Amino acid sequence: MNRKVTIYDIAREAGVSTATVTRVTSNDPRVKSSTRERVQRIIDAYAYTPSASARDLERGQSKTIALVLPQIINPYFTRIFNSANEEAIANGYSLWLVQSPDHKPIPRTLTEELIRRRLDGVLFAGNIWSTDRSGLSEALSRLRHHMPVVAICPPNAKLDCICIHSDLVGCARLPVRHLHTLGHRRIAFIGGSLLEGDSSQRGQNFLEELRALGLPDDPAYHLDCGYDAESGERAVLRLLSGLERKRWPTALIAFNDLVALGALKQIKQMGLRVPDDMALIGCDNQFFCPYTDPPLTSVDLYPEEMARSAVRELLIARENNASSFSLVRESSLIVRESCGAKLGYRKLE
Repeated sequence: MNRKVTIYDIAREAGVSTATVTRVTSNDPRVKSSTRERVQRIIDAYAYTPSASARDLERGQSKTIALVLPQIINPYFTRIFNSANEEAIANGYSLWLVQSPDHKPIPRTLTEELIRRRLDGVLFAGNIWSTDRSGLSEALSRLRHHMPVVAICPPNAKLDCICIHSDLVGCARLPVRHLHTLGHRRIAFIGGSLLEGDSSQRGQNFLEELRALGLPDDPAYHLDCGYDAESGERAVLRLLSGLERKRWPTALIAFNDLVALGALKQIKQMGLRVPDDMALIGCDNQFFCPYTDPPLTSVDLYPEEMARSAVRELLIARENNASSFSLVRESSLIVRESCGAKLGYRKLE
C-alpha cells in the first residue's frame, strides 16, 4: 500500500469499526484482548499513527478556536491575533483566523462553516460585532447553541455572550483631562464613525468629558471621518479649512494612532508645529508611536491582555457553560512629546 494508511484502512482489514480502532490507539480498557491484539498487529504492520485532529473530533473536540476579525491592516488587530494565538497554543489549542469585512451583513455561510468545523469556541473582535450589523442576532443565537462565544467589544444587552472590552470612558477622559491640565480649552476629536457602537461611544464619552470640565463642545470640533491615516489627513484639512484661524482647536484627539499619523502629516503640511501650535494625542499605543516626529502620546488599551483574557474565558466557558458577562480592562495614557507636556502649562485661549 503506497498511499498513507488511514483509520478506515485499518478498520477494514481488521474487520472492526473505526471507533474500535480509536479505542485501541487510546488504550480503552473496554476492547477485548483478542480484538486489541488483532488490530494492534495491523497498526504495527503499517506503522499507522492516528490523526490527532480525528481523535479529538471523535471525543467531540476540535482543539481549535476561531478568531473572527475585520481586515488586519490595522496593527491593533494584528496584536490581538498574535496574543490570542499564543494563549491558545499555551493551552493546547490552535487558532483559526477568519476575516469578515466591515459594514457588511454577517454571512450565513460563515456561521455554518464555524459550526461545521465543530470548533471549541469563537472569538470576535472589531466592528464586525457591532450591534446594528445585519445578521448579528441570528448568527449569535446559532453559534451559542453549538459553542461558547466571546466578543472583544463593549457590552450590550443585545450581545448575549461574554464581552471583554477596554475602558472607553477612561479612553476619552484621560487625554481630555491631560490636555486640560496643560491649558487647552479648544480640543477637537477626529476619526471613527457615529454609526458604529465602539466608535460612537468614544466620541460621546469625549463630549461628556468636555462638558464635565466646562470646556466648549463645538460640533465643528467632532469630525466623523474613518479609521486610517488618510482619514486623519482629510479630517485636519476639513477641520481647519472650515474655521476661522482664531477658532482653530489648540489640541486634537484622534480615534486611533493611524488617524493621528495622518493628522500629524497634514498639520505639518499646513505649516503648523506639533505640539507648539497644536497638540496631538492618539489611541492604541502602536509600535510606531515612539518613532514619529515628535513621538506620539497615545492611550494604551492593552489589546494583548484583552486577547489573552478572551481565550482564557472562552476555555473556562467551554467547561462550565458560563452565562454572559462583561469584563473591562483599564486604559493608560502614555505621555510623549506630541501632547506638549514638556512645554508645561500654557494659558491658551
